[in-house]
Amino acid sequence: MGTRWLRPPRSRSRARGFAVAVAAAFTLLTMLAAPGAVAAVSAPTAPTAIAGCVDWPTSKFLQTPLTYKANGGAGYAMQNGSHYGEGYHVNCNTAGNMNQYYALDLGMREGDEVLAPGGPGTVLYAGWAPAGWETCGQYIVVDHGGGYWSVVCHLSRILVSKGQQITDATVIGLVGGTGGFAPHLHFSLMYNAKLTGAGGVYGGQSAQPRHLFHLGCGGGYYEYINKGQQVCY
Repeated sequence: MGTRWLRPPRSRSRARGFAVAVAAAFTLLTMLAAPGAVAAVSAPTAPTAIAGCVDWPTSKFLQTPLTYKANGGAGYAMQNGSHYGEGYHVNCNTAGNMNQYYALDLGMREGDEVLAPGGPGTVLYAGWAPAGWETCGQYIVVDHGGGYWSVVCHLSRILVSKGQQITDATVIGLVGGTGGFAPHLHFSLMYNAKLTGAGGVYGGQSAQPRHLFHLGCGGGYYEYINKGQQVCY
């Protein structure tokens, strides 16, 4: 099939209304507690649409996959490393490859907690990536229903198992650099992808993260994630 490359103490879904209602107060507190930090707001710029890719439906749950403990308690990470179309973040709908065009890298520390971006779902695979996908290192694939999956890569530790039902608040693993990278969190979203018997993801379409819920930095949603953006838990 060719080169495949390839905290929260409460449920995020229950916390969404509360977070939005007190957004102004939380934003003020965040700015006072972390001088120089950029207050989190929805990214205003829509990335160029790429033929063959899709958007994650804004009606379907999606969250930032980090907790308030991220980066020594800062509660946020910067989008750094590769962005859309860069490095290994390629392919929209190739039949025999892992489609990762809209994957994102977040600068996080070894051992930081990881949530499933799509929230509740069923773990399809959790372990070392098979031959052909080795650069993913230890990774987890979660089915969020309706043909939509999420993948998190390079984990130092996996805390869930195949077939497990998870919630939006389940810590599924810990950040690492497995697969030959410096520690960071690589996550991607896919639509109608497939899984080999050995656990390799291929086919389907790369899905752009849309309307990501976040509790930190005032709460709310990121409509898009732009290059270099601050992303809060």
